[in-house]
Amino acid sequence: MMMSARHPQFELLDIVHWYGGKKALEIGHLVLHGGEIYGFVGPNGSGKTTLLYIMNLLLRPTEGQIFFEGKPIYEDANCRSSAQRKMTMVLQNPYLFDTTVEKNLEYSLKLRGLPREKRLGLVRDALDEVGLVGFEKRRARQLSGGEAQLVALARALALDPRVLFLDEPTANVDAKRIRQLENIITKINRERGTTVVLTTHNLDEAYRIAHRVFSLFEGNLVSPTMHNLFKGAIRTSREGTCFDTGKIRIQIPSEYKDSESEHATVDPDEIILSREPFVSSARNSFAGAIVQISSEGDRVYLDVESGEVFRVEITGQSFREMGLNVRSRIYLTFKATSVHIL
Repeated sequence: MMMSARHPQFELLDIVHWYGGKKALEIGHLVLHGGEIYGFVGPNGSGKTTLLYIMNLLLRPTEGQIFFEGKPIYEDANCRSSAQRKMTMVLQNPYLFDTTVEKNLEYSLKLRGLPREKRLGLVRDALDEVGLVGFEKRRARQLSGGEAQLVALARALALDPRVLFLDEPTANVDAKRIRQLENIITKINRERGTTVVLTTHNLDEAYRIAHRVFSLFEGNLVSPTMHNLFKGAIRTSREGTCFDTGKIRIQIPSEYKDSESEHATVDPDEIILSREPFVSSARNSFAGAIVQISSEGDRVYLDVESGEVFRVEITGQSFREMGLNVRSRIYLTFKATSVHIL
């Protein structure tokens, strides 16, 4: 499915959406091109799902314009209807009819008027694509959470969408199914050319899957993408002012003692990594273990479990000199002023 070189697949201009008296989303300009995987990350309440519903044309924004393949979709009802037929979405908690897997997949195809033989062929192909051949006669309500998510994904694929929206696709999936789902998503994009737009609270997952990752915070796109974003509360004691995540206490400047913010972030390149405790005036020091390693060019990114999972960025040379690998025990050190209260 080749897209026109003249127009992006999606263009959002001056999008604003209100829920009651609260502004839930404000996007000045966003462009998505066809055939790519896009990840939108952010904490709960950041506007990810609202944006997905707006792009999937299930929710009309309070203000702003949406263009799909160069056409303003709200200026012509036929244009909107045509665009909707090219999209489908898999929800975080997909609804499956209390019938067989086969009939769940067949339902939407039947609504489109396809003959039974054609429908069953598409159902088989879609189940094969997600690794569920042989599940046709299983009752949908008896499936595990991971199996139900795969059935919902197969149901979407049977419609051969040009754009596939996925809302937190691995949120209710056990660990062994997560990588399976991620591999299926990347395969769909690679072999079908389907544009995939997904939301996740897991930044690492977004970077594993997506060609481009956007961060949303309080309804706004933020740059650069926020790593080490923690939710908690500011506390003051005799030891000073800290940000308490419920798992660790991060020391912060006392000027924030009266803030009611519930979010804090630490830049990965402001964290000092060492094999032994680092002697300095920095007020934050945590022992931890490396749980994941990735790289881009000469930069190496380490995920370190230290009560909370921290993302740390170092050079390839430092990584080699320190002899690091997964499960290495290390220390994280950073100043209170490296913590940004949002």
